[in-house]
Amino acid sequence: MQLRVSIAAATIIISMTLEAEDYVSVQYLQYDETLNRTSVSAPSLMINKDFGIDYTLNANIVLDSVSGASETYYDGESLDSVSGASETSNDGASGASAFLRGKGLNAKDVEYGNIKYSDKRAAGGLSFTKRFANRDELIVGANYSTESDFYSKEVSAEYMHWLGSSKNSSLSFGLSYQKNEILVSCKENSACDAQSGASEKMKADVLNVQASYFQNIDTKSYAKVSLFYIADSGYLSNPYLNVIRNYKRGATADVLAEVRPDARVAYGTMFKYAYALRNDLSLHLSYRYYSDDWEIASHTVDSDLYYELGDEWIFKLGLRYYTQSGASFYNGTIDYFTDETYASSDQRLSKFDAITYKTSVNYTIAKDLSLNLGVSNYYQSTGIQATYFTTGFRYNF
Repeated sequence: MQLRVSIAAATIIISMTLEAEDYVSVQYLQYDETLNRTSVSAPSLMINKDFGIDYTLNANIVLDSVSGASETYYDGESLDSVSGASETSNDGASGASAFLRGKGLNAKDVEYGNIKYSDKRAAGGLSFTKRFANRDELIVGANYSTESDFYSKEVSAEYMHWLGSSKNSSLSFGLSYQKNEILVSCKENSACDAQSGASEKMKADVLNVQASYFQNIDTKSYAKVSLFYIADSGYLSNPYLNVIRNYKRGATADVLAEVRPDARVAYGTMFKYAYALRNDLSLHLSYRYYSDDWEIASHTVDSDLYYELGDEWIFKLGLRYYTQSGASFYNGTIDYFTDETYASSDQRLSKFDAITYKTSVNYTIAKDLSLNLGVSNYYQSTGIQATYFTTGFRYNF
């Protein structure tokens, strides 16, 4: 199962600890959706080591365990014959959901509901920072991730250049390239040899380019603006999700794998602003705009308020709002698709709004040791609700 939720969760954990000093950070994330949907457990370890003032090495590892159920159309008759129950399990390589497809099925047997799945992911990364005489920075990195049906390799580089000796403004340029392999069951899947009944490794590449400008406005505030470009190519469909084609009420229907375009180009911008309201209180705001040629456009507004109580406590309250338009080839109704080239009923490609309430606390036990605890609640207009729980500690050495 492609653990994209847990990858995002790992990014949240890692972003909490990116500072140039020697430390070890151990974190744990628990993500749970309502209605017995996705559940993710993700412990992680990060080690950051400075070598003098010019070099820093950072290493991290994340181990994810995911389980739950995803909603899709399926052939209920086949499901009962395979499992003897109302649901079954996707174990990744076998692609069990592929056996819930077929052409000319009895329309009365077509159902929409949860198909269980479970999988594990191991991911790790290294990054190396070089600081030059003018204190410009070059960061190069590599990441690797493996699941039962999804393998990912990524390399990245970023250069930050200070504009002037005052070090109040800078330009950054970043580039990353990711190669992915997805194991796809070929039964009734037009992406590969549907007659073989075997599985085939499909490929997908991702190119990400970003440029940023940072400015210290005064002693109390700073701003940063970024532009980004993303190009996806290859197999971009979800091998576990199905669509209904040629539905004839009371007669027949075809339950087939969804099909997405084999390329996507996206671009957008992000703006960040931070302001110290008092010595112990600061406000962080951000806005992100995203648009792609699948006709998805999104807006994200994020706000966090930090309060420092003495030297030991840091409290955070946050609110995040997200909204997007739907993809041109998305439709959630059972009788919409016929012979369209591209078709998906994945709710993540639909039009929806979402809001997240965030809170966290960081407590410094000793000079070199701190603990953190965070809880976030997510609400999506499609009915999905989720809770994120994070905890861990950091030790400076």
